[in-house]
Amino acid sequence: MTGQTRTTRSMLSRGLSILNCFRPGDFELALSELARRADMPKPTAHRLIAELVDAGMLERGERGLRLGLSLFTLGTRVPRQRMLSQLAHPHLKRIHDLTRQSAFLFLPNGLEPVMAGGVLGGRGAEPGACSPAESEAAACAVAKLLRVHRARLVPVGTGRVEWHGPRRAVREPSAEESTRVADQGFAMASCGPETVAIAAPVVDAFDALIAALAVAGAAELTHPVRTAAHLRAAGVMLARALRSASGPLPAR
Repeated sequence: MTGQTRTTRSMLSRGLSILNCFRPGDFELALSELARRADMPKPTAHRLIAELVDAGMLERGERGLRLGLSLFTLGTRVPRQRMLSQLAHPHLKRIHDLTRQSAFLFLPNGLEPVMAGGVLGGRGAEPGACSPAESEAAACAVAKLLRVHRARLVPVGTGRVEWHGPRRAVREPSAEESTRVADQGFAMASCGPETVAIAAPVVDAFDALIAALAVAGAAELTHPVRTAAHLRAAGVMLARALRSASGPLPAR
């Protein structure tokens, strides 16, 4: 391997780490915050961001940088993600209607959850919008699920985006909590004292986790057991719809 190849791969990894700095609920991030999350000097981040803006992967906003349209367009071309998002939407809408809370679809990227869709807007909120606390709580609940199901995650394959920046601060579930999550079939997480999220897995014919559904909203308006029942039922129907649309995943 030549030195030029090593440098090229290193710069590619750094560019991807900047894109991965955006978490659910992040609309725009300042350059200094992107550099901090990606753990790189500001001049290096500035050069990489300029190239990502030229490529349409990032866009400049009033208060910083946001993910660009080219990145969204590229993401919609991923067959399984597109299929899952399309199939999940009616189930997310039903969950939203039943709970009157924001409903989310997440896909696993290793142990890092990636939001792939949602029907947003809880009680008293604008339709199509959710608070950063809701999206963060939902992502943390799904992150707990991924850790409990780590031995049964569907491989993401060579298309996986490796994470090189700081990861979301999710504590490792204790043995007792892992057992409870596995037995109950759902995980809970909170963001501050007022926001709570419930997440349940979507599994394939081999009982491997392929996605997760989550609901987040005001803690005093969320009934964990009832919400989890809605999520589990939707997960079963989504898995069934996915198998009908694409056939079961091959045995690993």
